[in-house]
Amino acid sequence: MTVAKRGRGRIFSVKRLHRYLVLLLVLSVVTTGLGFWVFLVTEIPSVKALKDFTAKAPSVVYGINNEVVYLILPDNRIYVPTSKIPRYVGQAFVAAEDADFFKHSGIDARSIIRALYKNIVHGRVVQGGSTISQQVIKSLILGPEKSMLRKVREAILTYRLENYLTKQEILSLYLNNLFMGHGIHGVEAASQIYFGKHVWNITRAEATLLAGIAPGPNRYSPKYHIAQARARQVYVIDQMEKKGFIDEREKKALLKAKIAVREDNGIFANSYFKNSIVNYVEGKYGKGVLNRRSLKIYATMDPGLQRSAEQAVKSGLASYDERRGQSPVLQHIEKRKWAEFLEERDKAELSEGDVGKEFKVLVADSMSEGWSVLLGGENGFLRTVTFAFKPGDVVKATYRGVDRKTRMHLFVPYKTSNLEGALLCMDVDTGYILAMVGGRDFDKSPYNRAMVAKVQVGSAFKPFIYLAALERGYDIDSVVPDEPRQYNAGLGRSWSPRNYDGSYSGNISIRDAVAYSKNAATVALLDQVGVEPVRRVLNDLGINIDLENNLSIALGSSNMTLLDLVKGFSAFANGGFRVTPIFIRRIEDKKGTVLEANEVRRARAIPSETAYKMNVLLQGVTSYGTARQASRLGYPVAGKTGTTSSYLDALFVGYSPHLCAGVWTGFDQRASLGKSESGGRVALPIWMRFMASALRRHEPEEFRPALEQGADGSPTSTDEETTEPGSRYF
Repeated sequence: MTVAKRGRGRIFSVKRLHRYLVLLLVLSVVTTGLGFWVFLVTEIPSVKALKDFTAKAPSVVYGINNEVVYLILPDNRIYVPTSKIPRYVGQAFVAAEDADFFKHSGIDARSIIRALYKNIVHGRVVQGGSTISQQVIKSLILGPEKSMLRKVREAILTYRLENYLTKQEILSLYLNNLFMGHGIHGVEAASQIYFGKHVWNITRAEATLLAGIAPGPNRYSPKYHIAQARARQVYVIDQMEKKGFIDEREKKALLKAKIAVREDNGIFANSYFKNSIVNYVEGKYGKGVLNRRSLKIYATMDPGLQRSAEQAVKSGLASYDERRGQSPVLQHIEKRKWAEFLEERDKAELSEGDVGKEFKVLVADSMSEGWSVLLGGENGFLRTVTFAFKPGDVVKATYRGVDRKTRMHLFVPYKTSNLEGALLCMDVDTGYILAMVGGRDFDKSPYNRAMVAKVQVGSAFKPFIYLAALERGYDIDSVVPDEPRQYNAGLGRSWSPRNYDGSYSGNISIRDAVAYSKNAATVALLDQVGVEPVRRVLNDLGINIDLENNLSIALGSSNMTLLDLVKGFSAFANGGFRVTPIFIRRIEDKKGTVLEANEVRRARAIPSETAYKMNVLLQGVTSYGTARQASRLGYPVAGKTGTTSSYLDALFVGYSPHLCAGVWTGFDQRASLGKSESGGRVALPIWMRFMASALRRHEPEEFRPALEQGADGSPTSTDEETTEPGSRYF
């Protein structure tokens, strides 16, 4: 009896333990679930801040004549209230991106299933399932991260958003924040960059083109891919009709409507000049200040000269690429796959507006002096005798228009290299930096080679040697030896500088030694003058560099910035004054309070007579010396070429009586440009193209003569400083 009771007791204890364990498991699951829910709820940010969301006003950068040249957008967007966005703009985006936006409660299950099915059928992502509400949550709260936890948070936030804001408020957030390509967000900035007008002024047809860009701004940008953008626009118009936003008659009118895509004026673009301004302002007033405050920044940039500088660098680097660039073949396609490849290309709609643009063409067959090529539905002629292409090669080519002989679309191979270039132009009287190009492409490399890159400058350094000699009593007709000589290089070694062309003149005047860039004569002169006087004149000119105590500095072995060279040469042009470079004239806050004003700062650095003699010497370079091609400009100009050892750098720095510009070209990886790719061949044409545009603004003017000297050797008259000089030629 006692044993039976004990057995039943054990059974009861086991059952009770089992119930306890089950209960404990249930409690654990519930507790974990509640904990996870609490975690989600507490960790998820509030959507309430979106109720009063308005983007901050942009900072405005003004050019030399106080015209708007850049907008610096906080978060790269311009906010406009719903009342300023035409109804048809919202309709176009809803039809294209979320046709049931006004019907669903934030998450559209049917759209998700439909998108999933299409993506499976195509084997890739061809359609997204996110609603407009979900996209608002992604762009303004959660960001682009992809995870299951994020998806749960997105769903919760979307539900909250739909219950907290009206559909119109959600749509306004979407239209003001969606990415539209070219580094900008929102329909207002997009309307300006694509059409040059405010969003409230765009047409219904333009609105449908904008709506088509949203899914893939890089793929559908009408600036670069007009055929793809048009195809996408047709889809948007079809959707608008299907969803009842327009009728058949309106659809036909929209399909026929002509749309003019505006050439980019660069107001939103990133650039070296704009980046220099941003870096300066944030360095002085705090990182992120341009996101917190709306500033008015009055810069020194001349928009016309800036465009000329960019075009000159682009053209000069392209010319080098034509000589030395890499093969333009992108891939090879077997003939059986040609049709498939061409089907993926949009039907070509080549016009005069496409001249100069790059296309991918398929080589079909050989022709006299070139190759027949295919581009979408068009045939073309690829003119070249340099490359031996094969049928099936896909070639990157530049469109040149219609060939007169064959009446076919004419292309030339697009060759490229990694050669970089920089150009800096400064007003010699004020120090205003009027144009700045820091490289081939800012978006690919924001490193500013005009302002901060220190490079060897070759013979462009020689004028400072001759300046030191003039200040030591030499004259422009003084004679120096131009012959092979051995110099002590230390550690028992010797060094013999060689002239570029290998020829020597015996005795040569300083005038001709500068004009013909004689290495042997320059080193001999430095040996007579000494390094210390050169260091002193550099200091007087405001150039602070580490100058080694050896004769190799005569050939430009010291590292300098292009800005250093332009600053130094400007003193020759302006009669002997050191000027402080300025690229920001004034900064104001939105109330007009002046935060800083940068006055022109100049001081006598060298006697005016010496400056005039330097002009005579450097005019010899451009009239009969290594840069004699510059005489074709038809204006008085002076300057100096520079080429470093093994053709690693090619430079030209030159000036007129009012403008000084420097050009540098070279590889970031310190590779040779190639034999004979000297400063006169690579950099000088860039400088000439730029100066040809700049000099047209005023009549030819001779360099200013030396001022009369007083008994103590100082000028008898002074140049007054002014805050707005230069209006005579701007």
